[in-house]
Amino acid sequence: MTNERLIEKAIEAREKAYVPISGFKVGAALLDSEGNVFLGCNIEDPSGIGVTNVCAERCAIIKAVSEGFTDFVKIAVVGGEEELIFCAPCGACRQYMNSFSPNIKVILFSDNKINEYSLQELLPYSFNETF
Repeated sequence: MTNERLIEKAIEAREKAYVPISGFKVGAALLDSEGNVFLGCNIEDPSGIGVTNVCAERCAIIKAVSEGFTDFVKIAVVGGEEELIFCAPCGACRQYMNSFSPNIKVILFSDNKINEYSLQELLPYSFNETF
């Protein structure tokens, strides 16, 4: 799947975001090694900011893992209300991705273009079994 198509899927996922607190919608599209795509959106809960909120990236990963898939190739992340703005995964999501697929590519939209990053570029000192 092309990075462009994965970004389009992330935009679709963003529309389902539930954001009564921040109003900031985020969508993610996760591609596994078998070609499956799992969508995720951010979900906010006013009862416990931070504790009960779920980021789009973790939402997509949880959906995939709950269906038995754990070998991820790429994840596209988009954010913003009307227009897309640069929206990189938070530190918790970066570490979460690392737990499943340290070689995953992260696709982000910025400066009106699609950019691909390795997870190591975004999380150079990840926590893993040797660190």
